[in-house]
Amino acid sequence: MKKILISLLTILSGSIYVKAGDYADIKFGPWITEITETGFTVLWTSSQKDFSWVEIAPDDNTPFEICERQKFYYVISGRRIADTFHRVRVSGLEPGKAYRYRIYGKTVQDDSNAYAVDYGAAKRVKFKGDAIIRTIDRNADSCKFIMLNDIHGKDDNFKALTEDVKPNDIDFFVMNGDMVSYISSAEEMMKHTFAVVPQLTSSTPTIYTRGNHETRGKEAHLLSKLCPTSTGEPYYMFRHGPVAFLILDSGEDKPDNASEYSGTVEFDAFRSTELEWIKDAVKDPIFTEAPFKVAVMHIPALKFETSWYSQLWLNEYLVPVLNEAGVDIMLSGHHHKHLFIPAGECGNDFPILANDDTDRLDFKADARHITIRTSDLTGKETHSYTINKAYTAAEKITNCTKE
Repeated sequence: MKKILISLLTILSGSIYVKAGDYADIKFGPWITEITETGFTVLWTSSQKDFSWVEIAPDDNTPFEICERQKFYYVISGRRIADTFHRVRVSGLEPGKAYRYRIYGKTVQDDSNAYAVDYGAAKRVKFKGDAIIRTIDRNADSCKFIMLNDIHGKDDNFKALTEDVKPNDIDFFVMNGDMVSYISSAEEMMKHTFAVVPQLTSSTPTIYTRGNHETRGKEAHLLSKLCPTSTGEPYYMFRHGPVAFLILDSGEDKPDNASEYSGTVEFDAFRSTELEWIKDAVKDPIFTEAPFKVAVMHIPALKFETSWYSQLWLNEYLVPVLNEAGVDIMLSGHHHKHLFIPAGECGNDFPILANDDTDRLDFKADARHITIRTSDLTGKETHSYTINKAYTAAEKITNCTKE
């Protein structure tokens, strides 16, 4: 089948756009989620109903067209799906290896006949070169990522905090909750998350941690569709290099019967189910054998006089489990200011760092050290910390230092 290249792609209003008269394959995206050692998921939306697929090739400098490349489709229960929403799982890859990927699609002209669908010509989504993704690898020497939180749809802040970040600089990108204020429209949510810096999110895996604001709005339930995970829930675990990560979901910040929720939430039950999952997850060798263990959760598990309901719940029930599991640090947001809570202040054997809403957090780890630096909208460093590899709770208290 002849592949017709799209003649021009430009970035307009956060979307990949093709000039009038050309084939506009992508409206929002692509973005990459559900990264593992053997695969990743590519997601995007199109402006018309397309039958689409993803082709991959090793990042080995050979021409993409040197041979027929493996194709992956959006498949549900054995059926390849044509839609305006596309979620393609790429599998069978090798740990820590870089792959080029290309997106192709053909518009559905007429699918009224169950036995003969009429398509337009197949066309390729053209990037500036091929988009490249590297799988994670538990045996990697290091782990590097950036984290933003509490952006609340402020695209200018999002852009300023990431403008100097190149996909090759990091292993993945953490969006730690409240990137938008609510999800009344999935399209609006995509506009303010995966379409703000498409050159980064199309080539860097996104770890999206649901904040309390992403639980709000009539289409909040669609977040799991836009950000699939290995567990099917917004909490899961993975390891890259020397670090095992618990990606956790803190739920809403007020009691379930708060009037603001209009009787629509059951987060006490949700958190209890999550807690039972955590108790099992931290026994997995992927977690126990990692030199460092990091919990990522939007609302920090703090217990102070001013703490709201969910923080008290998390501190009472979650912190003891994380203490026993040997977590080295919790990375959070939520408070719209920088907070650093040393180990031991509120029942925690590990420090808790809540990042400011106008700061970017840069995380680097090797087998012996974690370094964390935060910088503001101008790029000026605001805080820095070092965590040395620790073997006991007492060592953790002394080995996390502010620089």
